[in-house]
Amino acid sequence: MELQEIITLTKAKNQQAEKVFFLRFAPFVFTLCRRYASQNVEAQDFMQECFIHVFSIINKYDETKGSINGWLNRVCTNRVLQLLRKSKKEITIVFPKELPEQALTQSEFEIIPIESIMDAIQQLPKGYRKVFNLFIFEGWTHKEIGLKLGIAETTSRSQLTRAKKMLKHILQKEIDLRYGKKLA
Repeated sequence: MELQEIITLTKAKNQQAEKVFFLRFAPFVFTLCRRYASQNVEAQDFMQECFIHVFSIINKYDETKGSINGWLNRVCTNRVLQLLRKSKKEITIVFPKELPEQALTQSEFEIIPIESIMDAIQQLPKGYRKVFNLFIFEGWTHKEIGLKLGIAETTSRSQLTRAKKMLKHILQKEIDLRYGKKLA
């Protein structure tokens, strides 16, 4: 089945097309959800909620305004942010104000498995993780992030900086553990 046909049939509530749509886009949506979740189980819940929401509003998708991937990315990101806002189960954790600043060289970065990077992102506190994902993966500006999350633009900037430092710190531990190698 061609993508356009899948979308058309999905809009018509065809169950077979919905299944094909789900199978085609599940890895993409799960990866997006996993970046915001603290555990894979939570990411699976987010993914399920995203697809329920997508199927309920699929008729709003207009192929003349952009690709299905872009639309799906925006819809699912917003849905995950809504779910995180609803949960309000954020735990306040105190982290050191200063983490050692370490720069990854290209070759050092390449030895880190993608799975380890995803795990490291999941270890970030929710606030840091949200800002990091919206800025790095979604390409939002600090102004857009601030408006969406109800925080100041400067708060978005500082949370991104802290998230990057914390991520480097987490990945350094992973490299030390796996390879006994220090980052530059």
